[in-house]
Amino acid sequence: MNQLKVFYDGQCNLCFREIRHYRKKDKNKLLKTIDISASNFNAAKFGLDPNEVKINMHSIDENGTVFVGVDTFAEIWKRISPYNKLAFILESHTLRPVFDLGYKFFAYQIRPRLPRRKCDNDNCEIMV
Repeated sequence: MNQLKVFYDGQCNLCFREIRHYRKKDKNKLLKTIDISASNFNAAKFGLDPNEVKINMHSIDENGTVFVGVDTFAEIWKRISPYNKLAFILESHTLRPVFDLGYKFFAYQIRPRLPRRKCDNDNCEIMV
């Protein structure tokens, strides 16, 4: 399996911590994480909508296929042990509507209210 580009909001404290966790588990370097809060990030360079990428987590695989929301997590999990043994749960036809609903609620209602990291020259602090 080849590298997956994962777009995340590095100023979102929870998002930052989650991506940091995945990077630690990524022994085979199958994730390339891209911080959308970086001053030089250009969504159009990757064919992504700049507003959508701020709301929903995106990823792009080696074939150029774009994944959004729960699909991004499924792709991440497929590449990282021990999550690769659980990735099928995210793709379950029975459970998928629940995961999609939960993700949408998080993305639109909870995440905008989470503490943000104030970053300056790679030095970050939590802003409440």
